[in-house]
Amino acid sequence: MKNESRLPAHNVTIEGWVVEWLALYWQMPAASIDTRRPLVEQGLDSMGAISLAHDLEQWLGLPLTLSFLWEQRSIEALARALASPGDLFAQAPPSESTESTRASGGATPASLGQQQLWRLNKLQSGSARFHVHLGLRFDGPLDVDSLRLSLQEIVRRHESFRTTFHEQDGRLTQVVASPSRLEMPVVDLRAELDGDLGGALGSASFRTLHEAQGRTPFDLQAGPLIRTALVVLADQTHVLLVTQHQLITDGSSLGVFGRELASLYRVFHAGVPSPLAPPSRQVADVARWEHAWLSGEAAQRQREYWRARLDGVPALTLASRNADAEDPRLGGLVCFEVPVALTSAWKALASREGATLFTALSAAFAVLLRSLAGQEDVLLGTVVANRGRRELRDVVGYLANTVALRCDLTGNPSFRELLARHRVRTTEDLSHQELPFDEVVRHVRDAGGAPPRVRAACVFESLATFELTIPGLCCTLLSDTPDASVPGTARHELTLLLREDEGGLRGAFEYAADVFKPVEVEQLAERFRHLLGRVVETPDARLDDLLPPGVAAPFG
Repeated sequence: MKNESRLPAHNVTIEGWVVEWLALYWQMPAASIDTRRPLVEQGLDSMGAISLAHDLEQWLGLPLTLSFLWEQRSIEALARALASPGDLFAQAPPSESTESTRASGGATPASLGQQQLWRLNKLQSGSARFHVHLGLRFDGPLDVDSLRLSLQEIVRRHESFRTTFHEQDGRLTQVVASPSRLEMPVVDLRAELDGDLGGALGSASFRTLHEAQGRTPFDLQAGPLIRTALVVLADQTHVLLVTQHQLITDGSSLGVFGRELASLYRVFHAGVPSPLAPPSRQVADVARWEHAWLSGEAAQRQREYWRARLDGVPALTLASRNADAEDPRLGGLVCFEVPVALTSAWKALASREGATLFTALSAAFAVLLRSLAGQEDVLLGTVVANRGRRELRDVVGYLANTVALRCDLTGNPSFRELLARHRVRTTEDLSHQELPFDEVVRHVRDAGGAPPRVRAACVFESLATFELTIPGLCCTLLSDTPDASVPGTARHELTLLLREDEGGLRGAFEYAADVFKPVEVEQLAERFRHLLGRVVETPDARLDDLLPPGVAAPFG
């Protein structure tokens, strides 16, 4: 079926609409918005871009992608492109109308991201590295039956929770089972805790249960790949433990899970049926679209971009000890916090320089890596939601993608100068985020002639948007790490995890145990916090004055 556009007659109309939208979104006068200045320089962040793309889609009837919006940069350029959308439909991933109907209960090829996770999981069979584990604490009169019904309805609604994976002749497929009962065992610890609610979460009984729940391996071929348990700490204090395998979830999916759990609990507790409309898309649909999109021109343009962007990038050397393992396994975690005042100062700095908070903080991490590795050309990975299209935003499943950011720190610039160049290149890189990272490395070679590896990553976690609001209950998210991963494993040699929490930043350095010692990472965390303070005080200081090369490398 042909896309139907309700396009206005003139680009000036679109310019005015976008200016009015941004004025409302930013709560500022429309006259202060410059239609020729890049949007990111005026403070448009990723969440704002998603909302803007969604509302433009609704208004114009065009299949916008987030990358398309970023590529236009200014309001003026965006309006011109939207007024002549001849190429826009070709850039969009295939829509449902262009796909054959999926047979009920049939097997679907796994996405490239799922295939990569499957391979890594096989290398570490039994590891909890790819488990997502969190707790939801409820203080107040909990209706256990309504909670159980809510979980059951979520599993029924979203095929991802009923999916298993099967490999034959090198081909990985995902198979969806019929809805079945989700077990939610109830473990009562009231007698063991003897009223000591203050120390309940740190008690041996709770921690043993918490660890077992998070670390017990999943059978990826038999399923299910989600498990829950309800722990009773006191008459009106409960903790719901939820563990999922990453093959079926990501940060955005957890947000959907939380919203639906709260909504369904409220209506079931009131004794009325679910008001939620059936999901318009399932994760298997997205995998099929991806396979079709990869054969098109838009994917080829992204391959060409990444080949030009990453070819010849030097491998990052983080430590003098052996770091040649195919994939880091055992790991550790060093947690730290950034106070509210310092977080606010960084937000202000990023806003003044037209950057997002993530872009500014990833630039600071690149400065730390420069001093650690002694390199001025740094490959830094990050994880993106990869949900720029509106119909993907409520899909439960693994849609996240790794994006490689190539950071140019040459010439000993000031931090302000570094941020300006990093902002431009990061915006360009993130506008090409749809191509699966597995596909990127197939077409790129680093300076040594090998596929590039992400050895260090900076991830701003979407769990910051996890909301669970239920009248009559106080709901608190509990996780040992900013991204709800299980401590003791490592995805890369060094990963900076950040999550905004009550105005401040909750951070952690996750590290590979075969590369770093705990004391070394503790020193890195302290130096990073020191760097954050120095930068907001003197953003025009040269990098060598902020962190001279070698000062963060206490290795011998």
